[in-house]
Amino acid sequence: MIIIYKILREIIWLFVWVTVADIILFGLPILKIVRKCKYKEYLIDAANRLEYQQGSECSGYSTAFVFRHLGIDIDGLSAYKQIPFKLLRGSVSGMGIVLLCLKYNVRVLLRIGNVEALKDLVSKGVPVVVLTRTGVGSRWLHYITVVGFDEEYIYTVDSMEEHVNSENTPYNRKISISDFKKIWMTSKIYQPLMFNLFFEMKR
Repeated sequence: MIIIYKILREIIWLFVWVTVADIILFGLPILKIVRKCKYKEYLIDAANRLEYQQGSECSGYSTAFVFRHLGIDIDGLSAYKQIPFKLLRGSVSGMGIVLLCLKYNVRVLLRIGNVEALKDLVSKGVPVVVLTRTGVGSRWLHYITVVGFDEEYIYTVDSMEEHVNSENTPYNRKISISDFKKIWMTSKIYQPLMFNLFFEMKR
């Protein structure tokens, strides 16, 4: 019984430390739940440009797309190079994106929530950066930008050219809502807070 207690205590402490590390790397997400978005469909159809990454710079490209929408003319690679505290293989934590936003005087909130909350935020007219997996069943994480939705699909700007499945600007990738929910669930045992993450940005 004492051995079981010690094991449970160690597991709890490990969970606590991992959660603290998550908060340091990604920030403390703010919960946003919406029962039902008032729009059945919405598309941000504003002038912008699509760019494609060459390596693991999706964080910079997705954030730069939103910055351009907000009137800050910057390309994805330049944005990526300015993101601090890069992790292994050049990947970027949520805190890196937050710090880049602060550098450009963009107000940002790191959120977790449901699909209806994401739709509600997009319907306010500003693209939303979202952390997903690269595809259903993939273990690799990837930042994309959501620009619209309807009752069947989420419409995104994806900086990985191999993901392009639509020629309809202002989006280049449409994802069924059922698949989107699967790739949006990015939490792992050692990263329990990393699920349904998105960034609310405005000036």
